[in-house]
Order: sequence, then structure tokens, then C-alpha cells
Amino acid sequence: MGSAQNSQTRHLLLGTVSFTVCFAAWGLISAFAPSFRQKFHLSATQTAFLVAVPVLLGALARLPIGMLADRFGGRAVFSVLMFFVAVPVALVPSANTYQNLLGVAFLLGMAGSSFAVGVGYVSRWYSMESQGSALGVYGLGNIGQSAAVFLGPVVAVALGFRSVYMGMSIVLVLWAAVFAGFARDASETTRPKGLSEMLGVLAHEPLAWALAAFYFLTFGGFVAFSIYLPTLLRDQFGLEPADAGFRTAGFVVLATLCRPVGGWLSDRIGGARVLSWILPAVAGFGVLLGVQSMIPFTVGALACAALLGIGNGAVFQLVPRYFPNQRATVTGLVGAMGGMGGFFPPLLLGVFRDRLGVVWPGFLLLSVVASLLWWLNARVFLPREEELEAKLPADVIRTADKARAGAWATLWTSVLVAAIVLGSRNLQNFDAALVTYTFAIIFATWGVVYHYSVWIRKPPTRVYWQRGWQLFKERGVLRSLGGIVGLVGTHLLSQTFIAKRSFLRWAMHQLIFWGCILAAAITFPLVFGWIHFTSAPNDQTVYVTYLFGYPAGHFHLHTVTALVLFHGLDIAAFLVLGGIGLSLWRRMRDEGARAVQTLAMDFWPLILLFAISITGLALTVSQEWLGGSFYDFIAILHAITVIAALLYIPFGKFFHIFQRPAQLGVKLYQKAGTEDSGAICSRCGERYASRMHVEDLKKVLPQVGFNYSMPGPVANWQDLCPACKRKSISLAQLRLKEEANG
Repeated sequence: MGSAQNSQTRHLLLGTVSFTVCFAAWGLISAFAPSFRQKFHLSATQTAFLVAVPVLLGALARLPIGMLADRFGGRAVFSVLMFFVAVPVALVPSANTYQNLLGVAFLLGMAGSSFAVGVGYVSRWYSMESQGSALGVYGLGNIGQSAAVFLGPVVAVALGFRSVYMGMSIVLVLWAAVFAGFARDASETTRPKGLSEMLGVLAHEPLAWALAAFYFLTFGGFVAFSIYLPTLLRDQFGLEPADAGFRTAGFVVLATLCRPVGGWLSDRIGGARVLSWILPAVAGFGVLLGVQSMIPFTVGALACAALLGIGNGAVFQLVPRYFPNQRATVTGLVGAMGGMGGFFPPLLLGVFRDRLGVVWPGFLLLSVVASLLWWLNARVFLPREEELEAKLPADVIRTADKARAGAWATLWTSVLVAAIVLGSRNLQNFDAALVTYTFAIIFATWGVVYHYSVWIRKPPTRVYWQRGWQLFKERGVLRSLGGIVGLVGTHLLSQTFIAKRSFLRWAMHQLIFWGCILAAAITFPLVFGWIHFTSAPNDQTVYVTYLFGYPAGHFHLHTVTALVLFHGLDIAAFLVLGGIGLSLWRRMRDEGARAVQTLAMDFWPLILLFAISITGLALTVSQEWLGGSFYDFIAILHAITVIAALLYIPFGKFFHIFQRPAQLGVKLYQKAGTEDSGAICSRCGERYASRMHVEDLKKVLPQVGFNYSMPGPVANWQDLCPACKRKSISLAQLRLKEEANG
């Protein structure tokens, strides 16, 4: 076992270093593009074409190179490729004309095809369960291009321009010899494919083209940003070249380091699952890139860097899973599309800037493409992955659910952070004194989404969730929306189902519910900087309300409107305190409640709400009637209580606030159940439940460890009505008693 692992690690290291060296050679033309432009007096278009030539050829050559690797093995093809690339690298300093340089750059572009060779070579050394992580590590070789772009000019200053290319050529030759001597192709159990069979994969396998479309976005976006981001930062925000280059380096390094994370996640929860949240996140953060302001653009760019890097790792976990015997061929196709994805976006952004004077339509197009690919993934790959998941052991499924929940929580927390930055106008309207509240809300958001994602994946909850959406579509969108609006009014807002149990209980819930809703509606937008108030410049008695930085209204001081707005939290506190009083009255007098209530689930939430309300009111008392006495101490105490409540939300009783809306789907489920043909008892022939409910029970119970299948005419215990179940148990007990008595 140890020997096998050492062999895998050795070949992964050999493949990764080879990929890094080839990509470093691939990036040498763009590294010295400004020098070539000055030497040959090139126009901007000629310079762009010079940089694009190796990128384009490197993308297109991946397909035939991948086929060769499938046919002859990665060891031979990788070695020959590095020996070949060493020649045009050495010839670059000797190019005396622009035309000669284009020819050499064209041949140098072959280095970009190395990716397809290495994927086939490395993946064959690993099992299906570990290929995502292995290929994610292999993908770190992308950093070779960045190293060439940012280190090449530095080395040229110290040692000379010619030394960079000659040194790179020597490195390629030496490493090709090392690779040929130490690398070995993994043993194959199938014969190599012929050319016609390889081309047949591309002609008859639409899944290969779907994976290529995913990589067109993820890797293409990475390449496009790494090439065009310095120019975009200079044109859009007026940055100095050094500053733009440093920011681009940060983007490239972040995306490259996130690629192994994508592979690791894909091995645990599936590549399609990872893409299911990566693609909509790219669509969302792509919108931020269109904002002509540095902070939103930076948030969007860094988020896209991480997401695209993770997405790259996810795509190449799917390639060997669906095409185990055509890895390099399909990798060539996918890689070629990825390279093409890096070639076109800079051209489109340039066209938009030249024709329209803006670049945001290009980023909007990025969001649209990401949304379409998200739909494609949901229709094609996710159902296949769910079928595979159903066959996995329970502990593996639980681990995958936790990893998936963490990914979703991180995504939605990132969206919240981006919304705070954008909604507060790049934090201009953000009150730094409220930063502790902000961090507490961010933590609570992560915890709530994580808990909700785990909860929604539990077998019973998942069935209700999936059935709810299925019924929503089957019954018609308008009809379903009409029903849900009514349920929102009766089950969420007015909570009339509680009034049927007790008016006192209903009044208690309503006071606490509306008090908390009012407090949240006021507090969260103020903390995030989405709402702020300023006095009118020409009249200090008039306050102007700003929503997301835009004027949304005004009001005069010393009016009822001002009183309600400035004391909205006090009103919320009185509502909550009234609800707490009714709750304690009931809990002290209701013997049934006293028998089952606990400190953690019943009294601790009330204690937190009481502390928040009292300290909040104490702030008003201190300000209005005590001249600010003890205000600082009370403010700190109030902050502690609020933060404690926020941190408690994901773990305690307050979490049911977020569970409650999902129960609207249960009501649709119950209503649909009353309308179906019904389940007929196998013993008495009477209808006893909905057919859908019984079938779902048969599906879910084995997943949670209960198998009620039985031999005989009644195949499953769930096929009996409750009355017949009781009769069957009684008869079985009588038979056992008779047998015991002889």
C-alpha cells in the first residue's frame, strides 16, 4: 500500500512539474510583449495578436495532442513535446522581424497543449475517488504562466533578455530527459483506441461537449482575466502598471490555489454538486464586475478567481468519471474549449469599450452564460450524480452532505458580504461603530445556511422538499403561487393555526413574531449601511432617508413620523416584552407545558429576547431622561446580548424561524395527497392514506435504518392501515402467548 502511494505521488509530482515548465514557456511571449512592441514598433492590435497566437494554438492543439497521449501514452508524448518546445523557445531571441516572431510564437504555442497530456498521464495512476484531488494538485501548474509573466522581466534585467529564453530552453531539455527517465505510464487494462474510435467519442458523446462548455467558462474566464486584467485595470481605474500587475498576480494565484480545493470537494460531494453552486455564484459576482468602482470590482474579481479555480477542479473530476478510457482525448477537447474561452472575452471587452465606451455588457454576458450552464448542469449531470449517491454508504453520504453544506454556507455568506459592500456604496455609508454586529450577522448567516443545508438533505426533509417543488410545477405556477400566498397569510403572518389551540398562545406568538420582524427590518439595513439618514442642507429640521445611497424620502423632526422612525426599536421591544410576559404566564400555569419544558429550549430564548429588549429600552431612557448617564456601559451590554442572540440562532430554538417557510411545501403535499387515488389497505381494502405518502414512506424508511418489507401477500408493513396494523400486532401477540403456554 505504501509503495503504491509513493508511486502515485512520484508520478503526480513529475506530471505537475512538467506542466509547470511547459506553461512557463507558454507565457514567455506575453511576458515580454511590451519589449517586442517597442523593438518592432508594433500597434496595439499587432501586440494583441502576438500574445494571442500561442494562446490560440495551445488551445486548438490540445485535442490532437490528447488523442496522441491516449494512443501512445503520456510518458512518450510529454517527453517529445518538451523537447520540441525547447526549440522555438531558443529561437525567440533570434527573431529579427515581426513575421519571424509570429512564426516562432506559433510553434511555442504547442506548450499550451501540455495540459491534456498530463491529465491523461496523472489520472490513470489514481482511483476514481481520488482523481479530483490529484488533478486539482496537477492544475497548480497553471502558476507557471504567471511565474513567467512576472519573473521573466526581472530575470532579464539581471541576466539579459537572451538568457531568459536560452535558460528556459535548457530547462525544458533537461526536464524532458528527467521525465523520460523516471516517468512510467500506468498499466492499462484496455487496448489503446484507434483514431476513428477517438473521433467517435467526440462525434457521439454530447456529454464531452457539455464538459467542454463548462471549461469554456471556468478555465476560459481564468485565462481571459490573467491576460486582460492588467489592461482593464489601467483603462477602467487608472492604475499604474505595477499596481495592475500585482493585482493580476493576486487573481492568478488565488484561482490556481483554489483549483485543488475544487478537486478535493468534487471527490467528496461530486463535481456536478460543486458546479451547481459555483455557476450561479459566478453569475452573481459577474454583475459586480460591471460596477465602475474599485471595491465592488475587487470583491467580484477575487470571488470569481476563487470560484473559477474551484470550477476548474470540478470539471476535471467529471472527465475521468464519464470517460475513463478516453481521458486524454476528452481532456483535449475540454482543454481546447477552455483555451478558446480565454481567447474571445478580451476581444469582446475591447469591442464593447471601442463601440459603446463601457465594458459592463461583457460581464453581463458572463453572468448569462454562467446561468445557462447552471441550467445545463442541473438537467444533465446532477440527476446522474444523485443516482450514484444513492448507492453510497450512509457515512459517506453524511460526509458529503456536510461538505456540500459548508460550500453553500460560504457562498451565501460571500453574497451577503458583497451585498453589504455594494449596498453601502463601497462602505461609504457603513458605520464602523456597528462592525461587531456585522461580523455577528455574517457568522450567523454562515451557521444558518450550513444548518439549513444539512437539515434539507436529511431523507424525510429531502422528500418533502423535492415533492413540494415537483407539485409546485405540476399544479401550475399561477395556481401554486395563489395557494402559497394564502398559506403565507394564514401560516406565517397571522398564524391562525395556533389560535385554534389557544388564544393566549396565539397572542404570545404574534407579539414576539412582529416585534422581532420589526427589529430585524430596522436593524439589519442600518447595520449594513443600506439605510442612513442625513439632515437636509438647507433645513436642519428635515431629515432625508437614503436607501442604497439613493434618496427615498424625507420627514420633519418633532412629528409623528419622526417619533415612529426613531423609536421603532422601542416599539419592537415592547411587543417582544408583551409576548415574553404571556409566555411566562402560560409556562408557569400550564401543567402540560411545565412537564416538558427545559431551560435550553424554552427559557434561554426568552432570556435572550428579554435582555435585548431591556437593554435597548435602557439606551433610550439614558438618552432621553438621564442625560446620557451610563450610556456607554449600557451600549456595550446591549451589544453583548444582541451578538449572543445572533450566535445562538443557528444552534438553538430560533432556527425554526428559517424552517417554518419550508413547511408551506408540506401543505401542498398534504393537499395533493387528498386528491390522489389513495393507498388501499392490503388487508381490509379501505383507503387509509395518500398513495404518494405511502410510497414515500417505503422509500425513506430504509434510508434511516428501518426496513419494513415482509414475506407473504403483504409485501410491506406500510401497506396496512393503522387499524389493521393494531389487529395484526394483537394477533401476533396472541399467537406468541399460545405458543409459550403450549
